[in-house]
Amino acid sequence: MAGCDSDTPVETGGPPAGRAVASISAVPATAFLQVGQEQQLTVEARDSAGVLITDPAIMWRSDAPPVATVDGSGRTRAISPGAARIIVSSGNVSTLVQLSVSAVTPGIGALRVARAGLQDASFLGAWDDGQGTTYAVGQNGTILKSRSDGVWTRVDAGFTAESFVGIWGASPTDIWIVGSSGVVLRGDGTSFTRVQAGTTTTLLEVWGLTANEVYIAGDRGVILRWDGTRFTSMPTPVTDDLWGIWGTSSTAMYVAGNNGTILRYDGVAWTRMSVPTDLPFFDIWGSSAGNIIAVGAAGAAVRFDGITWQKMATPNGTNLFALRGRSASDVYAVGNTGAMWRFDGTAWSIIPTGTGQNLRAITVRGDGSLRLAGWWGTVVTVRGGPGSGAGDATLSTTEISDPALLATWSAPGGSMFAVGLGGAVFRRTGGGWSAERVPGTNDLYGISGSGTSSIIVVGDTGSILRHDGNAWRSSVAPTSRVLRSVWSGGDRQETIVGELGLILRANGEGWTPQASGTTQFLRAVWGTDPGNVYVVGDSGVVLRYDGGRWLPMTVPTVKRLRAVWGSGPSDVFAAGDSGTMLRFDGVRWRAQTMPTKRDLRALWGRSGSEIYAAGDSGTVLRFDGVTWRVLAGTPIMGAVYSLFGVPAGDGIALVGESGRILEGQRE
Repeated sequence: MAGCDSDTPVETGGPPAGRAVASISAVPATAFLQVGQEQQLTVEARDSAGVLITDPAIMWRSDAPPVATVDGSGRTRAISPGAARIIVSSGNVSTLVQLSVSAVTPGIGALRVARAGLQDASFLGAWDDGQGTTYAVGQNGTILKSRSDGVWTRVDAGFTAESFVGIWGASPTDIWIVGSSGVVLRGDGTSFTRVQAGTTTTLLEVWGLTANEVYIAGDRGVILRWDGTRFTSMPTPVTDDLWGIWGTSSTAMYVAGNNGTILRYDGVAWTRMSVPTDLPFFDIWGSSAGNIIAVGAAGAAVRFDGITWQKMATPNGTNLFALRGRSASDVYAVGNTGAMWRFDGTAWSIIPTGTGQNLRAITVRGDGSLRLAGWWGTVVTVRGGPGSGAGDATLSTTEISDPALLATWSAPGGSMFAVGLGGAVFRRTGGGWSAERVPGTNDLYGISGSGTSSIIVVGDTGSILRHDGNAWRSSVAPTSRVLRSVWSGGDRQETIVGELGLILRANGEGWTPQASGTTQFLRAVWGTDPGNVYVVGDSGVVLRYDGGRWLPMTVPTVKRLRAVWGSGPSDVFAAGDSGTMLRFDGVRWRAQTMPTKRDLRALWGRSGSEIYAAGDSGTVLRFDGVTWRVLAGTPIMGAVYSLFGVPAGDGIALVGESGRILEGQRE
């Protein structure tokens, strides 16, 4: 039959004898096309017993031919912007395809790197030479240095398979680094060479009195001593891992380690000291032989007055990993979730660092400021504070930090944010991205909001942060489970999903757990309004909230689904592993043909004919209403975890591994 370019019905086929069509359904039930596009519609017809009729007599008709036409095979062509209904009938039975036609929408052009990220290896040690140069060392053979507050640059030591754990220098031109597999490096301020230490045991810390008297502590009770020519292994009475070392002289050296171990060297032998706890100690430092402090797990802190070790009262049970001071009354310890404590000679107090990253090292600079280093390539500089000589006010600045960014969101006309590992929050301002000051928290996985003054972020161990337009504040969740995704419907009408089928709904002042009917990990949530919300997760789970309860939806996959987004209640997409893409047309979910088998982790769009998906290996796709295509010109990025529209424009931003952010504008 000829195409139907008017209101004239077009009929095809015919029902088998004795089998009348009792019901028909069109696939898809809704469609979103751009002018000039064509889409093949199909029909499922069934008899009164529900048996599929393979070649029914079908009549196709468009109720708005100037907007869209349909031919006798069900092929629809978009003519001009507007809405049309494609009416499908067989005998006295009919159904509709709701069709929306938009003008041709240009796609996103080449993506550019908006935030490159330096490196995401975690720092485990830091040292300042007192003359303007700070070093940070860590995983994967990472050595970075910064001169006079300048940019951080990489120093290639050629040991990318090893982790560097400790660093200390006798002078700016005599620097020692130790790490896994017994690696020991010695540097002259420009480059490093390996020194044979005679062990393959992981070495955890290095510290010395002079260039010719250097001590190294490590796993299984290992202590090495450098005499200017070679290393000698020193006998110890323990097999505990030894994490910290410090002393005042050759006859008064101290090491601290697991199981409450503190050893003292008197010039002849190492002996174990009596300590009032068996918690692990991760660092030790003192201002004199009569004032030594060790810190460790669960907020453990002990102080030696030259005679006995005594417990110190501490603010909480945070794990502390590094300790340094300017004087006996100005001592600092750092640890998990951005923790920094100060001991003023009498008591410990908490000092906010503005980061949630786990901190593993601290060093005092020549100008009295502090540099803290930790996970995901993070370095924080702290200036001021009592004892600094620069005023009592403390100001901390995150210099570098490159955690994986797992979610992004923007308020219309407002700021754009990205959140990720270690409680990281970055804000886009003026086209650039910078770290936000946040309360110390755990990994953050999801972000949503209803405006610039109502933003919510969720994450690991029940972590919730809120932004009121001025500052970030911690909020209390009624669970310690992983909170994976959040969607805001406005006026605190929020839905959070997470592990073991967790669903929380806001009830104005708090949270109400809701029955999901599943124990699968729920990974993403999105809705058109508070009474119509979709959740997806592992094993192909899809749930829909109808305003009263959560109901499972039938989908054609058991793959893990990681993202959900829609342009409306009859146009919802879900993406997941192995290139899985599903579309809900208001009636049923159908699998879509995809040009990739990569795991897909992110979905977002502006309309039914402009939708973007992204995932592993830098994969970025666009759906134009008919076909998914790979977006060309994507820089190598690794996994993309989230994408969202850039406010006040037609662009998009994609966030992912190593703190990298890509941005693109319409062509």
